[in-house]
Amino acid sequence: MRLSLASLSCTLLLSAFVLSQTSSSFSNNANGMHGSMTFGAPFSRGAAITGAPYSAEEVDENVQTLADGTHIRQTNPGMKTYRDSMGRTRTERQSFRGLVGRHANMPEGPTIVEINDPVAHVRYVFDLGEPVAHRQELPADSSRATSTPAPPDPAPPMIGGPAAGATAPGIGGLGTAPAAATCPAAPSAAKPGRGDDEGPQTAMENLGTQIIEGIPAEGTRSTMKWPVGSVGNDRPITNVYETWMSPDLKEVILSKSDDPRSGEHTHKLVNVSRSEPDPSLFEPPPGYTVKDEEGEFTINWNNAR
Repeated sequence: MRLSLASLSCTLLLSAFVLSQTSSSFSNNANGMHGSMTFGAPFSRGAAITGAPYSAEEVDENVQTLADGTHIRQTNPGMKTYRDSMGRTRTERQSFRGLVGRHANMPEGPTIVEINDPVAHVRYVFDLGEPVAHRQELPADSSRATSTPAPPDPAPPMIGGPAAGATAPGIGGLGTAPAAATCPAAPSAAKPGRGDDEGPQTAMENLGTQIIEGIPAEGTRSTMKWPVGSVGNDRPITNVYETWMSPDLKEVILSKSDDPRSGEHTHKLVNVSRSEPDPSLFEPPPGYTVKDEEGEFTINWNNAR
């Protein structure tokens, strides 16, 4: 995949946490920028969380340290997120963020909104610049409400560099997974006869409670040590992961990962408000045409020069 101002094209497979998107692509030429985003069926999110309304921005930051000590810091524009007392959620994310923004004379990508409504059992996805909202039925287990969600899974270990094919720079947005923040490859399965001392050793630590963005959060730290030779390494490798969970909001307020092979990654909520969001945020804007979708659908984007 090549990046240039004359001709820019990329296609990345994205994991389900990004708006259930299965693929995205865009190109830049003399006629302007053109993009497409394909979305699959809504995935299972588990039971809806009720009684804990909030709004915030999600911010990601990556710091990579090169062999000569040079630091490369990338901060992602915030994704806006909302949840009301009934468990309805809304996210607003700029597509191709980061990747587009770092190239001169490139316009911003479209802002994609996803609304998940467990009360009406539907999901809406739409581009704020186009008056069409795509509606899909939610899976049954996404419509059940709960006030006590399961705790978050611990961060997965980062093995090696970026995922295959994800060479585009950027951070966290639609079609812009960065080298330092791409989904890490899963650790290799233990080989038959391999001793326990050859695999990673993990230790968990309770970090207590601290106030983050004005919200009490409970922290845990996981330290994973890879012995010499376990992944072709001639020295031990240590990965550290921290997660700070708010019992009140039932959301992760701050998470950190530090892997010497891929750098430091921080994900946090900022500008947190615990007020009830405006109910109008959880339905398509007035004047939008609602289109029912049973399978995959594609949102096309054109920005002529």
